[in-house]
Amino acid sequence: MKDKFKTFMRDFFPSNVEKGEIGSVKLNIWLAQITGVPIIGLKNESSLIKNLILLYGIFTTTVVTFIYTGFEMYDLYMNWHDLDSLTQNTCLSLTHVSGAIKTVNIIFHLPRLEGVIRKLKHVTKTYIKSEKQLVVFYDGEVENKLVLSIYIGIVGFTGFMGMIMLYMNPEAVAGKIFPYRVILPDWMPQQLQLLYMGLSVIIFAIQIIAVDYLNVTIINQIRFQLNILNLAFDDLIVETQANSRETKSLVLYKDDPVKRMDSIVEHHCLLRELRQETEDIFSQPILWQFMTSVIIFAMTGFQATVRSSGSSAAVLIYAYCGCIFCELFVYCWFGNEVSEQSKTLGTSGFHSSWYHFDRRYGKSLLIFLTNAQRPFVFTAGGFMGLSLPSFTGILSKSYSYIALLRQIYGK
Repeated sequence: MKDKFKTFMRDFFPSNVEKGEIGSVKLNIWLAQITGVPIIGLKNESSLIKNLILLYGIFTTTVVTFIYTGFEMYDLYMNWHDLDSLTQNTCLSLTHVSGAIKTVNIIFHLPRLEGVIRKLKHVTKTYIKSEKQLVVFYDGEVENKLVLSIYIGIVGFTGFMGMIMLYMNPEAVAGKIFPYRVILPDWMPQQLQLLYMGLSVIIFAIQIIAVDYLNVTIINQIRFQLNILNLAFDDLIVETQANSRETKSLVLYKDDPVKRMDSIVEHHCLLRELRQETEDIFSQPILWQFMTSVIIFAMTGFQATVRSSGSSAAVLIYAYCGCIFCELFVYCWFGNEVSEQSKTLGTSGFHSSWYHFDRRYGKSLLIFLTNAQRPFVFTAGGFMGLSLPSFTGILSKSYSYIALLRQIYGK
């Protein structure tokens, strides 16, 4: 059963190492495009398809990303005096403003993002050689697609559950409770308002997932490549046969070790470039996301405590809080995994059979070991590392703010 599932996930947007095709990246781009994020040029597309994607993306981002967020901000302005309404509106407005910032950022950096994906394809088809490296890559692709599918499932379930509640009891939900705190124009018919609310919330949520996870996918690809880089040193661990008549040993190694070591150094340098370019593209929006997430966690937690546990509003708030939790967790988990994986490079290099090779190999290895001392770290704007301690720190600060809001509300 497990093997069948892995085979299915591999065949779903399949990868091809020989051509440098990365299925998880293609899946992520496809998800972004169908939800209206106008990113083009990241895969082979005809001029007609590019124009259609661009027009569809401009229409969707304008109507959903910007106009609907504007209506939410107007509702926030009109209800700022009520703490209950204020916390609900602030959660939605901050989430959607963050999503809009990340969408604009990815469109602005599209040429650089195209270069990052091109380099990922290059390292995939150039440096994956052994069977072990292939297994690591394809297993990583399954993991990437699986986590994305789970993430979409959680957010999609929350969105559809909200739509059902919206249509079952529009008078009590539409424009009244989370996540549909919004003031729409009076000239819009009620059915159109309900449709606009329901679709906007769920489309915007999937847009945010697509943009977020494109960053996470690239981070995870770098993690796989670091593991592949570690496995490259297996080719530099040689066997020896002791000669019974002589004290020398015969080194059993077929390839040129210097050339292999130079390839490893080149691979490592390319991965450092990829890390830096990915950091430059995504770190500032992530900083905004981390800053606002403290407020969002605090206010959703506050909303959860003041609502009765069986109410429809409480159910949606719990589900929404779970979505924000997943959003931050995937960033911090995979960022932490990249950092930990990069710390093992020096050990792998030192465990190679360097004592059997000449001085040229030793010099190349020394360069690699020097560079390997600097771990790969992804940050939120350079202020906070994407790590598990950062994640727990956000939760801890949020809990303090929840207690403060409870005191204010009690008074």
